[in-house]
Amino acid sequence: MDARAHARISRLARRRAPRRFVTILLATVCAGALAASYAGAQNGGQTNEPRTRQEAVVKQVAPDLYFFFDFDGSNSIFWVTDSGVLVIDTREHPRAGAELIAQIRKVTDKPIKWVINSHFHGDHTFGNAVFQAAGAMFVAQQETARIMPLVQPKEMARRQDYFKENNYDPKEVKLILPDVTFDTQMSIFLGGREARLMYFGPGQQAGDTFVLFPQDRALYTPGAFARHSMPNMAFTPSVDNWLKLLHQVATRTDYDFILPAHGDVAHREDVQELADMLQDEYTTVKAAVAKGMPLEQAQATLTFPQYKDWRNYQRLKNEIKSLYELIQTGKRSYFE
Repeated sequence: MDARAHARISRLARRRAPRRFVTILLATVCAGALAASYAGAQNGGQTNEPRTRQEAVVKQVAPDLYFFFDFDGSNSIFWVTDSGVLVIDTREHPRAGAELIAQIRKVTDKPIKWVINSHFHGDHTFGNAVFQAAGAMFVAQQETARIMPLVQPKEMARRQDYFKENNYDPKEVKLILPDVTFDTQMSIFLGGREARLMYFGPGQQAGDTFVLFPQDRALYTPGAFARHSMPNMAFTPSVDNWLKLLHQVATRTDYDFILPAHGDVAHREDVQELADMLQDEYTTVKAAVAKGMPLEQAQATLTFPQYKDWRNYQRLKNEIKSLYELIQTGKRSYFE
């Protein structure tokens, strides 16, 4: 555990008074057909094909660990102990966050003590306000804490379709920054059990936080991994480090299954599959840039048909554009 993080946790825990839980009116989520822009907004891409929204479900994956699986949105975790509850990621709006709290209350009335934001994306942080009202303390990697206020206007802008489709008021979203930050690793102990936060450098973006539950042999992964899904390339400062961390995760022996920020439960071999795809895409696009191929030509000719059945394949042209920007400029315009 990072010594500075440990000391800061101790100080905050001593001086922070518990907040009173407030009741939130839950919005009814339409289960009918939604425009595919909703799924695209969740994952950073856009589609034109309509799809039917799948209802989110809660899966108990270990005696004390629950996986809130939202196929069309973002996933969350809640870890229930005798001393309280830890949550990873809070969904895309305070009302969606309130729905998550309602699911937690079906399992336990223990206080929600900790929230981990695994990365800066709004679909993982915009529900923070209701968890703050419930008395939770927030933790994130230092880069996530730095980026959140920097990109808040852009994150709000790219969530507008989601807000409209669910009749959510954007003004209810509040920027809630972490109370505690860490550098490379820290541990949170609840009920004599450990949740271990780990940072291996930037993956899909700087700040990507992995959370290991050693007793349950379960690993929560941020946006750096999703099973059989083409990732959003607009935020990464280093594909090379992304590949490095995927190989590192794939060779770890301290977990048996993965609970990803997007997509269903996965396993070690799925991480290597994503690494192979990412390497293929990156190598191919780098070669096109080196040959002086114009972006429009690359988008028209680099179709990667071997991945046509992967989730988010429809945003391939945007991914090629994002890689061109990174390779040619070394910058990420999203953060400027």
